[in-house]
Amino acid sequence: MKGFAILFASLLAASTSLAFAAEPGFKEYSVTPVFTGTHHELVPQENSSPAMDSARAKALQGKVNFAGHYILHRLGCGGGAICGEVLDARTGEVAGGLPNAYDGNTFYMVYQPDSRLIIVSGLTLDGEEDAQGNALESRNRDRYYEFVDNEFRLLTMVDAESPPLD
Repeated sequence: MKGFAILFASLLAASTSLAFAAEPGFKEYSVTPVFTGTHHELVPQENSSPAMDSARAKALQGKVNFAGHYILHRLGCGGGAICGEVLDARTGEVAGGLPNAYDGNTFYMVYQPDSRLIIVSGLTLDGEEDAQGNALESRNRDRYYEFVDNEFRLLTMVDAESPPLD
């Protein structure tokens, strides 16, 4: 299953760049350098659980994989939902989280260590708004966000085909 997810994410990235040439690209949001120093220990979070703290501490042991000095990791957030969280490798702080929880069967993220751009695909589980704040019908979408000042700023979104299920 993990191999399938990696393959699908790679195909999604390749097809997205070909099919939506006008959509934002990773190079447009590049950051340098990518942090390679010693990662800070996790800073305790208020209202956290031991399971969450353990998942965060484990993620902080990995390589920087997003926006220069962050580690983006996914975690279950109840009832089959998937959430994404951003940890700062330099400070050990939780820097932010994806704007929505997603259906675990449709959720994919594509991102790079040297870019602030992230493409998030899937069905949201907690409602969704466009860039102007208008409520949207629940639908599988590719969302392009820029991560700035510990916030995900929606750049654009496009309706997507549902990925094949196992």
